Amino acid sequence: MRFLISRFFLFFLFFPLFSISKEAIVFSQTFSNLLVKVAQAEEEKRKGLMFVDKLSQTNGLLLLYKKPKIVKIWMHNTQLPLDIIFINDQNKVVLIRRGEPFSKKIISSITPVIGVLEIPEGCAKKLDIEVGDKTFWRVANKSEVKNIRYYHCLDHF
Repeated sequence: MRFLISRFFLFFLFFPLFSISKEAIVFSQTFSNLLVKVAQAEEEKRKGLMFVDKLSQTNGLLLLYKKPKIVKIWMHNTQLPLDIIFINDQNKVVLIRRGEPFSKKIISSITPVIGVLEIPEGCAKKLDIEVGDKTFWRVANKSEVKNIRYYHCLDHF
């Protein structure tokens, strides 16, 4: 019984370390193969890229919502300057905002969205992402992750 209790405790102790483990490939008409981590659980979305000082083996984070909703984000405890891209339920980019590191200012989607893509500042421009563009994503398999190319605009992070 003690063995089971200790296993149970260890699982929940280390589970948060692996919670953002799913990866997706984001693409549109202007770019492809943008590899990002996926945040689906509420805690993952709440944390976002807070406390991350360098992107490693990823180009950013995609926050996904089951139903369209107005999403509010802040950059408190977020060290990286970000492009924050809001995507509606028709996969259209509806808003692009800049996230200032450590800012407590609320950034709102204004309209309901199902996805928020967080990538390093300047990447939206370099990838030619604009309001009105259709943006899609799919879960990445392990072989794709090993062979994915990273975008030049992300090299300085």
